[in-house]
Amino acid sequence: MKHQVFCDGASRSNPGDASIGVSISLDGKEIHTISREIGIATNNEAEYQALIDGLNYCIENSINEVDVFLDSELVIEQVKKNYKVKAHNLKEYNSQVENMIKEFKYIEFKHVYREDNKRADQLANIALDS
Repeated sequence: MKHQVFCDGASRSNPGDASIGVSISLDGKEIHTISREIGIATNNEAEYQALIDGLNYCIENSINEVDVFLDSELVIEQVKKNYKVKAHNLKEYNSQVENMIKEFKYIEFKHVYREDNKRADQLANIALDS
């Protein structure tokens, strides 16, 4: 059964105080959330960290078929190898995701508009505002 993993990162000032939000669902029901501060980071670093935390949760819980949704076109296209990773600060994040992908039987990355990623955005903002 495929799970849905919605990820979002937030950064105030870019770089600035940053957080992540992840919502993991199965059959339309949320089964797990992640909402935490990650310190000072850029928005793109926060987006990658949200993705990494979401994938880590799946790996640790033997969830190996996932559709992953982010509203960051840059991160999605870099992970899908459609865009080169030019920013030095993002290369390590991208490499980490590449290694994690190998743990999945099925994984697909999909770009969604911000309005379709509200729960992950909410979770990221809860962490920033607490």
